[in-house]
Amino acid sequence: MSEIFTHSVLHAVTDTLKMLPILFLAYLLMEVLEHFESGRLSAFMNKSRKLGPLMASAIGLIPQCGFSGGVASLYAAGTVTTGTLISVILATSDEMLPVLLSANIPVKIIIAILLSKLVIGVIFGFATDFVLRKKKLEKKENIHEFCEREHCRCKDGVFISALKHTLKIAGIILLVIFLLNLLFELISEETLKGILNIPVVSELFASAIGLIPSCSVSVLLTNLFANGALGISPLLCGLLTNGGIGLLVLYRANPNKKDNLLITLVIFAIGFVAGTLTGLIFNNIL
Repeated sequence: MSEIFTHSVLHAVTDTLKMLPILFLAYLLMEVLEHFESGRLSAFMNKSRKLGPLMASAIGLIPQCGFSGGVASLYAAGTVTTGTLISVILATSDEMLPVLLSANIPVKIIIAILLSKLVIGVIFGFATDFVLRKKKLEKKENIHEFCEREHCRCKDGVFISALKHTLKIAGIILLVIFLLNLLFELISEETLKGILNIPVVSELFASAIGLIPSCSVSVLLTNLFANGALGISPLLCGLLTNGGIGLLVLYRANPNKKDNLLITLVIFAIGFVAGTLTGLIFNNIL
């Protein structure tokens, strides 16, 4: 038991440290926008919002689970759109790519998985923003309201203030990842294999597991796939809903719990439907 505890602690510390630079840069950007916002910078941010889903989907493919957390913080501050947040979560590859490469999975399968996550992220991200604009339900909060709610300290300067916010969220992330890693260490792999071999149930179960905000989820699902214990459809479902620490940061930074829950349900629905359909296509062509 002590070995499991130590292993969970080490993984939690390592995963948290890997995320800190991304989170710090996100908070630093918000501090800069709050304290030194200019008309030109504001105009650039407004224009970039329109291309947010495309950019978010692209950076999500980089093997790092911290990008989704950074985007979630920016979303809570009203700097990026809802579609951008959904895109980065759907596209986030986390530790999937290194695991697939190390397991000698055929390159065509790896490319197909990456492209499907990119395309699904872009399509549903832009679709979300289009629907919200039509219904006039875009997020109204701005960076100033976010900083006021987060008790930003102008006297601390942008770097110190950004660092304080980063360390505060890092503490929460460290605790949650540790508890989740401990849970995964205690769960029998045979139990998971039994559940993940049932058609439809496996896709639903993988989609639900993917919502757990931990870097370990993508490793678990990808390893099961590499070992032949998981099909391509449930793998895609789980990888689409697993956005690293994105949802964890969202629930911490955004006070609108109804908004957070709706985003979570939308991601689950997209992951399940798009992952299942894409998996069926892959089974016929790969």
